Amino acid sequence: MRAAIRVAAALALFARMGFGQGSVLLVGGGSEDYNDWSDAPYRWLVQHAPNGHILVLHYSTASTFLPGYFQWLGAASATNLIIPSSVSANDTNTAKAILACDGIFLRGGDQWQYISLWRGTLAETALRQVFQRGGVIGGTSAGMAVLSQVIVDARITSVDPRDALRNPLSSGMSFTENFLGFVPGVLGDTHFFERGRLGRLMAMLCVYREQNGRWITGVGVDYSTALAVDSSGEAQVMGAGTVTVLRATAGTTYSIAPGSPLAMSNLRMDMLTSGYQVNLSSGEILPPATARPFSPDEVHLSASPLILDGSGSAAVWTGAAGSLNHFVGALSSPGDTVGVISRAGSTSGPASVGAFLSARGVAWRQLGVSDGTKNDPALASLCGGCRGFVFVSNSAESLAGFFTSTLLGASFSRQLQNNSPVLMLSSDCSLAADTAVGGIESDADGAYDGTLTLLNGLGLVRGIEIMPRIYENADSIDNRFSGLFWGLGKSRASYGLLLDGGTYAGVSSAGILSISGATPAIVVDARGVTSLDFPSFRASVRYNPRAGAALVGAALHVVRDAQSFDFASGEPLGVRSVPPAPSEDFFLSQSYPNPFNPATRLQFRIARHQPVRLSVYDLTGKEIATLLDRPVDPGTYSVTFDGSGLASGVYFCRLVSPLYAQTRKLILIR
Repeated sequence: MRAAIRVAAALALFARMGFGQGSVLLVGGGSEDYNDWSDAPYRWLVQHAPNGHILVLHYSTASTFLPGYFQWLGAASATNLIIPSSVSANDTNTAKAILACDGIFLRGGDQWQYISLWRGTLAETALRQVFQRGGVIGGTSAGMAVLSQVIVDARITSVDPRDALRNPLSSGMSFTENFLGFVPGVLGDTHFFERGRLGRLMAMLCVYREQNGRWITGVGVDYSTALAVDSSGEAQVMGAGTVTVLRATAGTTYSIAPGSPLAMSNLRMDMLTSGYQVNLSSGEILPPATARPFSPDEVHLSASPLILDGSGSAAVWTGAAGSLNHFVGALSSPGDTVGVISRAGSTSGPASVGAFLSARGVAWRQLGVSDGTKNDPALASLCGGCRGFVFVSNSAESLAGFFTSTLLGASFSRQLQNNSPVLMLSSDCSLAADTAVGGIESDADGAYDGTLTLLNGLGLVRGIEIMPRIYENADSIDNRFSGLFWGLGKSRASYGLLLDGGTYAGVSSAGILSISGATPAIVVDARGVTSLDFPSFRASVRYNPRAGAALVGAALHVVRDAQSFDFASGEPLGVRSVPPAPSEDFFLSQSYPNPFNPATRLQFRIARHQPVRLSVYDLTGKEIATLLDRPVDPGTYSVTFDGSGLASGVYFCRLVSPLYAQTRKLILIR
């Protein structure tokens, strides 16, 4: 006990001595290796450790690679330390071992393990003191996540990106703020495009604002990539991929409620590659010499109605709420013949579409396209007799060539001028634009290897890069997210569109995008981008630099089912603005106790007379209790929620007034 008191006193003395703030290295994950992407950021960590003494920390296992690697990069010493329990984290010898070093590196794993085992211990205090006296703290993956002020702590679950978009308040998000916190005002996310986490980071920012009444900055770091933050708060991107910085602006609006998908508009996105510098406090960005201006092409749309289905499943296309029903409704007459355009010899996709059309009493014919048929007068004549078209099971690498300066293409163009509706299914969606990203499905490592290609599309829409099926196949998630931004930069498109399986979009000739489906669409508005660049690092075992792009000044929008987006104005239609609630005017405190059994107390503060409604919802968004629903005078109120008779689980308490809304998560444990 006396030894622990002496260590605590020493730590307090360090704080009074006023050492300068240290540096932070945020690594998005990925395997480190000699002469690879990790050399630059990990050498930076060594160089920012004043005496070069590095300690590699983890809660369960030691690294057989990192100590030797740090020494190869110039460290005076590098050792492992395992802190597997709160008892060992409060051991004075543990604290002394940490204080003996000036460079600390937290390996990956599970962020809740770091928090639950080390929070409030001598080990955490020692880490803070190393930082406060000018040392450097780094971490990769979960080790990076716990270094920010706001931590998505994975206490309940690891948040799935698709779930975060479909039902953010019920996706298992939970936050921790009282641990380490070396990067103020920031929530960090890792393995960013590898795991398609753009949508989930957007949802996390909204949920956090909903629960705490203020915005924070989101920083998503891709694998094999790092963000090095020096003692002044200036940060530099290093490595092979991208760092994405998301921040709210005066024009940011969103809609979020229990049981509902996310809707959002005008969230600023700065996507940065190696060499870019960013001040995380002010948002100011300094591009490298390799950056170039960005002048996007204007959006041009076909006169024909266009439907883009982001799913690769025939069961989804043909379902009651599927895109084929929408397409049939767009035909000018029930007697119209539909041309099903597919690669010559393909059977399953066209057969599914044909069976559906036949069941609806719609005549159809398969138009098999190839080099041998593209100038066939008979096929061109059949195409000319169709008044609607479905594209399915085509080859991305060759389709545009069958319609460019060919008899088939001329016949198809004439029908478009007659406003014949067009449905693009699955991967064919991307081919509706003037360019498409190729190699998405042929190589699972295409983005990482730099083997993605930019292909010609049909040009039914111009100035929009389209990426379907974003979450359908885990092996291609990285290719789709990285590829969308790489393709947008290469083609200089004004917009990017990300569509999940089960979601389809209608595009009118007036430029209105209408969304249907469970997963909201993500729209990237690149018209305000001021700086463009591409990754330059190429490992010896890779073909080319990683696919990705730096895009400074883009805006992100999330458009959910039954909502629309106007490409002309760059604004979603129907997203209700929810301004941040000033804490002195309107504030719902977290319930206490929480978790609870069977009752918990909620407290809220209102600064002016107004009607309020305080309700409790289950995970599906069903209202299970109304605790208050009437006008109230200014003041602080306390209400008890009794969960007797309810099953254990997660619930939400939501306070709503005409101007503001706030939500708190409740956990009932029997």
